Amino acid sequence: MAKLYVLDLRPWLDGKWRELLPLLPEARQKKALACRRDADGARTACAGWLLQYALIQAGVPQEAQIFTENPWGKPLLRDRADLHFSLSHSGTWAVCAVGASPLGVDVEPPRCTIAMARRFFHPLEIEALERLKPEAQPDALGRLWTAKEAYLKALGRGLTQPLNSFAVTLTPEATLLDRSPYRLHEYRLGDYFLCLCTPEARPEMALLSK
Repeated sequence: MAKLYVLDLRPWLDGKWRELLPLLPEARQKKALACRRDADGARTACAGWLLQYALIQAGVPQEAQIFTENPWGKPLLRDRADLHFSLSHSGTWAVCAVGASPLGVDVEPPRCTIAMARRFFHPLEIEALERLKPEAQPDALGRLWTAKEAYLKALGRGLTQPLNSFAVTLTPEATLLDRSPYRLHEYRLGDYFLCLCTPEARPEMALLSK
């Protein structure tokens, strides 16, 4: 069964994130320290720690967390083809999902606009959005954006598959086209949108207090 881990970044954004650096692989440390903005360093370090934690919970000790990439650049565990993971961070949240099937996760604040949708979304999605009352559009836009990003992450092909090449139907629970084996599981973190795309059952969020 898929697992979903969530880390609130707010306690770490004031420089405390540097306490995590000795716990991280050297490459992640360097990536965090190379960030020009302190908040970006915090997100990079905390996301690295969250991935490390999630994989340990899945039975992969830190020394066995050796990564490679698929042909489109999606990170994979080199020695565990049976275990998949996806990582996302934005603003004040980092999220990580792990499971036995390919999956993707995305977290975003409410920043997608109807203009962005007209540029990037499928015509059926734009049509559905434009039928909504203006006050209902921001919620639908956030749900669609995270659903589409999570689906592309699950496919592992990056943006070689455009956002407008498939349509998500918004219902009380977002669903992909009927013939897709993937399910979209939606969550909310305050005003942030979170979506997990996986063929597996919906997991509960594990909110970490570290």
